[in-house]
Amino acid sequence: MSEIPKHGKDDHKQWLEQKEFLQFLIDTSSGEIPLYVSYKGTFIYSVFLPQSCLKGKYIDDLMKWDCRPDRSWEYCYSRDKHRALKNISVLSPFEFSTSKLLKKAEPITILRSFEGMIGPKSYMVVNQLLSHPNDLHFEKERSAYCRLNEDGDVEEVIKIHHQPDEISVTIAQAILDKHLFLTKSVLLRFFDRTLCCARAGLSESSRQESKCNDRRNKIYARQAIAFNEDNLPTAGKLRGFQIINNHLSRGKMLKVLSGASRPNR
Repeated sequence: MSEIPKHGKDDHKQWLEQKEFLQFLIDTSSGEIPLYVSYKGTFIYSVFLPQSCLKGKYIDDLMKWDCRPDRSWEYCYSRDKHRALKNISVLSPFEFSTSKLLKKAEPITILRSFEGMIGPKSYMVVNQLLSHPNDLHFEKERSAYCRLNEDGDVEEVIKIHHQPDEISVTIAQAILDKHLFLTKSVLLRFFDRTLCCARAGLSESSRQESKCNDRRNKIYARQAIAFNEDNLPTAGKLRGFQIINNHLSRGKMLKVLSGASRPNR
């Protein structure tokens, strides 16, 4: 998907239409599921959202998503006329989001940074609401959150690949299913992807816009392709979200929770 076809050819326009990326979202909604990706104009960011939020005009609301990978909890306050502190409160990560529903979401990954660290200053952490109930522990040598499987072997559940120009985080489906069931929530996978041929640049004389409403795979997006004065496509942008539900039935999940069954990754 990152290879750039020759500008002006039919496959270049097809590349800008990003059908391969949409298929990537479908293919990775089970198994080892990408939660976070930052690589060459591609941004994927995931949150947990209560199932009860998916009603009414939730698609229009969630299309207003605005997420920063380093957003976390913080505190705020104001001052009275005597400069004394008042209105002290803790703010949720999405307190000021344009999307009303996103304010009810929980972050999964948080990109943190500390100048006092030796070597790389940034690192990725996983929300304890996910890691603690599933007895996941960060193993630095593996760069993964791990647990012991039924045979006593270390199992990498949440894998983190963190380089200066490339970050990705994936999760095993079994743990994700369990969490979604326990919290009565869904996984929201937001994505924003911009493609541009370096030689063509971002210049445009016209723009073709469309919507993607794939209800079967629960992918909703807005797409735009820019054309230059010669009517050749120069850039493409795709922005939207995907909903991923628990894959297992209630009966199977109850067996998993009672210890009678443990699904494969």
